[in-house]
Amino acid sequence: MHQDMLRDFLQDNASEVRNMLFTERNLDTAKRMSKLRFSMLSGGRGSNFDAIMRRVETKELNAECISLVTTKGSKSAEIAEKYGVPVRLIDDDCLLSILQSDNPDLVVMSGYMRKLPENIFDVFENRIINIHPSLLPSFGGKGCYGIHVHEKVIEAGVKITGVTVHYVNKDYDSGKIIAQVAVPVLPSDTPESLANRVLKEEHSIYWQVIRDIS
Repeated sequence: MHQDMLRDFLQDNASEVRNMLFTERNLDTAKRMSKLRFSMLSGGRGSNFDAIMRRVETKELNAECISLVTTKGSKSAEIAEKYGVPVRLIDDDCLLSILQSDNPDLVVMSGYMRKLPENIFDVFENRIINIHPSLLPSFGGKGCYGIHVHEKVIEAGVKITGVTVHYVNKDYDSGKIIAQVAVPVLPSDTPESLANRVLKEEHSIYWQVIRDIS
C-alpha cells in the first residue's frame, strides 16, 4: 500500500519533484564552482604561500588568491609574480584600506611579524588566520617567532612540538585554534633541523584549513 501511495504521489507531483531535484543539483554545482577569495599577508620568504598556491594550481584547493599584501623587499613578492598574483605594498597605516579595497573572504597570514592594527578587527573579525610553529598556547606570544620558537622548545626539553593554525585577534597567538599537528622533538635536534620538520607540516596543514573554511 505504501508503494502505491508513493507511486501516486510521484505521478501527481512529477513536475514539482523534477524542479526540486534540479534546484538541488544547481546548488551543489554552484557550491563546487564557487571559489574562496583570499589575500595573503606575508612578510617572509613565502614558502607557505608557495605551498598554498601549488594546491590552487593543481585544483586541490578551490580558491583564488586575489592579492599578496606585503612589505617592500619581501621574498614573497617573487612567489606572487610566479603565480600572477597582484602585489600590494603596505605600511601599517594603509593595511586596512588595502584589505577593504580587495575585500577578500579570508586573509591568510604567514611570516608577517608586525602586530595588526586594532581597526582591522572591526572589519575582518574571524576572517584572518595565521600559522604558528608550535602547539599553542605553548611557545607563543611576543618574541616567539621563527627560529626563536624552536630554540625555546629545545631549551625547555619538551618531547613534542608542532604547528597551530588559528584565528587572529588583538593579542599575539591567542585567537581560537582551528587545527594542530604534532611533531616529535628528537634528541639530536638543533633549532634548524626541528624548524625544517615543522615547516613540512606547515606546508601540509595550511592549505587544508583554507579548503575546509571554504
